[in-house]
Amino acid sequence: MVQRDAPGVGPHTRRLQVGEHAVDVRGTFTAQRPPILLVHGLGMSGEYFLPLAEVLRATHDVYAVDLPGYGKTPNPDRALSISELSEVVAGVAITLELDRPVVVGHSMGCQITAETVATHPELYAGFVLIGPTTDPAARSFLGQSSRLMRDTLREPPRNNVIVFRNYLRMGPLRYLDTVRHMLSHRIEETIQHCTVPGLVVRGKRDPIATVQWAQQLAELAPDASLVEIPDAPHALQINRAQELASACAPFLAALDGERPDPRSMPA
Repeated sequence: MVQRDAPGVGPHTRRLQVGEHAVDVRGTFTAQRPPILLVHGLGMSGEYFLPLAEVLRATHDVYAVDLPGYGKTPNPDRALSISELSEVVAGVAITLELDRPVVVGHSMGCQITAETVATHPELYAGFVLIGPTTDPAARSFLGQSSRLMRDTLREPPRNNVIVFRNYLRMGPLRYLDTVRHMLSHRIEETIQHCTVPGLVVRGKRDPIATVQWAQQLAELAPDASLVEIPDAPHALQINRAQELASACAPFLAALDGERPDPRSMPA
């Protein structure tokens, strides 16, 4: 079921019913160009992807999700696991009838992205992981919190305002329950089953996704490479959107060349 322009979630946003969960999706909904599906991280929402979405819309149809319990979507009765959230992402792609989108995750969204690609490779043309969590060298609440605080000092103030507003909206108990799911998930195992082409991206000043960790994931994937953005911290999609889009452009162009142009398909 698709509801157009759901009340309270703004223009160009639809509320989908995916199984038992409500999901808000920001997008153009034109089905005229190759689709990209954006998956936010812990405590965030599709709002976090808006700067990158604006750049990508020059060449693609772009859809940014607010997963259940994030943004303005209703809270589930409990925090969902990485696997459960990945099934919601797959449900979004199916409900919107997206033709093999490239799925893009940021931070914890990378774990969700890897899980949905590994489980449903037939749905996706490829994947992009931006600043992936969680490095085994800091796979604890204290370790991740320490890295997050270091990154906060490197991010622009406007970025931190968005982060803290979304964290407050999520609430501390749901946040902590989700952190437990995040820390228990092993993306280094999941990514070995991501058989479609992939790209791992990190900022060179990102303390959350270290170069050693990002390189490890790229090497473990069957078909992936690593790109770094100079002098950039964790939240590339909001403060380095143009540079991030440019770094992804060759990868996206290669995948687009393998997919039919939706405008040339029969109605």
